[in-house]
Amino acid sequence: MQTRRSNNEAGFSLIELIIAMTITITVMGLASSILASAFNVRSREDRKSDAVADVQRAMNIMTREISNAGLKLPSGLPNVSSNGIVSNDSDSQSLRVVSNLNGMPDSANAYFEDSDVTDMDEDLKFLMYVDTDLNQRYLVRYEKNATNTTTVLANRVDSLIFRYYDEKVTYDTTIDASGNCDITNVKNAAGADESEVSPGEAKFIVVAVAVTLPAVGTQGIEGYQPPSQVQLTSDVVLRNSIVY
Repeated sequence: MQTRRSNNEAGFSLIELIIAMTITITVMGLASSILASAFNVRSREDRKSDAVADVQRAMNIMTREISNAGLKLPSGLPNVSSNGIVSNDSDSQSLRVVSNLNGMPDSANAYFEDSDVTDMDEDLKFLMYVDTDLNQRYLVRYEKNATNTTTVLANRVDSLIFRYYDEKVTYDTTIDASGNCDITNVKNAAGADESEVSPGEAKFIVVAVAVTLPAVGTQGIEGYQPPSQVQLTSDVVLRNSIVY
């Protein structure tokens, strides 16, 4: 008996296989490129979120501790203004504050304030430290008393600035291409322009920090992500000196 093979049962030709493989490889390549780009964007956004969260935590710490400036200050402290700011050690790039956080009741439960500000957390300085070798900038808290330790509050910052006013203000924020941040269009409660005062006269402080993420990839090439800049600000009321 002879078996006859129908032409309809014939397999793919070599050319058909090559075309199918080419199409499959092209589609897989495009899918891989899109997937890789999505992963890069996700990774970049994760780094941005981490950096911003780091600085936000640092700003919360700074705001809380700076607001205590001038609390129950004993008399006769050298170079310390009545608002608790050490004037000769504070400017737009750093801020040193003093407060008296400790006291104790006597047998009649009357409260007696401590006669000095030499305990832990009572003499603090905040500034940005620049490590030129690693090209890294750190937001740091320096404890002047106790162990004289420096604590890194955030390690992905580009600039830090302090602005001093004698009343509460509103403002706009600005950041340049180099990552330097500041505030502009500063107005008081009456809507008039408000000028900055010396640190020793301040009742209201604005702290601004800039975070910049570098570019990823090469401009003009798929997957490129430009530099990303974020500015965070915090308003600090020196609650022991301001009157509303």
